[in-house]
Amino acid sequence: MYSEKVRQKADDQKKITQQLCIALNNIQHVHTYTWKLPKELDWQGLEASMERLCGLEGKQQVQRALGTQIQSIDAGMQRQSNYMINQLVEKMVTDLRKYIQHISLSPDSIQPDEAVCPLMKFLDDNLIILSEWLVMENLRKILSALWTLLLDLIIEALAINTGMSAEFYERFHFTLEALVVFFHAEGQGLPLDSLQNDKYKGLKEELRLNRCSTQELVEYCYQAKIRQQKSTDPSLYGMLCIKCHYEAAESKLSVEVLHATNLIALDANGLSDPFVIIKLAPLHFFPGAKSQQTQVKNKTLHPIYDELFNFTVTREQCSNSTACIHFTVMDHDWLSTNDFAGEAVLQLQEVPGFNKSAIAGGIKNVSPVFLKLTHPEPHVMKPIMKMLEGRTADREAQDFVKKMKELEVSPD
Repeated sequence: MYSEKVRQKADDQKKITQQLCIALNNIQHVHTYTWKLPKELDWQGLEASMERLCGLEGKQQVQRALGTQIQSIDAGMQRQSNYMINQLVEKMVTDLRKYIQHISLSPDSIQPDEAVCPLMKFLDDNLIILSEWLVMENLRKILSALWTLLLDLIIEALAINTGMSAEFYERFHFTLEALVVFFHAEGQGLPLDSLQNDKYKGLKEELRLNRCSTQELVEYCYQAKIRQQKSTDPSLYGMLCIKCHYEAAESKLSVEVLHATNLIALDANGLSDPFVIIKLAPLHFFPGAKSQQTQVKNKTLHPIYDELFNFTVTREQCSNSTACIHFTVMDHDWLSTNDFAGEAVLQLQEVPGFNKSAIAGGIKNVSPVFLKLTHPEPHVMKPIMKMLEGRTADREAQDFVKKMKELEVSPD
């Protein structure tokens, strides 16, 4: 009955008040006292009396009955406490959403601390009341609920506003870090490990990527492909055998596609009609460079190509560690879209003639290299593709997304 009256009081009041804090504390005090009842009421004495009168079974019946009552009271008090906490936080939702929107709509010309100032003042004003009147356990529960709410509101703001300026994302990155400092309160608030949870980490990474230029995002894609290529994970999509060599005097990169093995079957007959597309990447490192491709080999999972391709590139173009040769294996379909079978990348710095010494006799004397074929990692690529898709006014972003979709459409 008491907790129900407290609940009604919480529903009636529109703002956080001293009375609400005291009511929540009272629920906590009652909840804590509940577990002292067995000792206060000498339940052990009652159990001993029942054992003398009715034996062990009588004692066990009393234990079950009293234990059930305590657990029922405990569950009810916890529900009421959680309801009160949610109500206190709910009274701040409208204002918090307004201040998050203020950050969204702030002009790019103002400093991030100026944009976040109204939000921090609102939190500070309310936390003064909460910290003064709440016991520490309740205060931490409120802070934890508020932290989750603020993360959700920022995520919501990012979902509504896509393809925004770098300054927009910088404001929210500044906001996120300012909130961590505020809620941690030099160790007096929430611990850092609870603040920097998975939701926070995902949000921080999204903000970091959104602050990147389109070219930086494209490079990030290829860095992920290079890491995946170098991982020790087994190949699920087959292997590609190639040879590469760079002739510095002629600025000529030679790439020979030898063969592939154990490709995945993409046709109804259990085979494929594979061909390989070879291109230099990222494209902004090699403006004007055209992709090239092998012949189609029909009805096989172990195609032999033995085809040589040449690209004109300077050593300076290949100096970045992200610069690579991108191999894409496709299954040729006569009547529909070609299917993606797998991809591999080779850093140009690994090619003889760049950082490695040139080999006498050129590519014919180079040892073959086996590259495992992979599929893009969704948890890495999907967020980047989503960000680039949102940059509708950025032709470079749209072109990259289009090419990735054309190459990497898998039937599953």
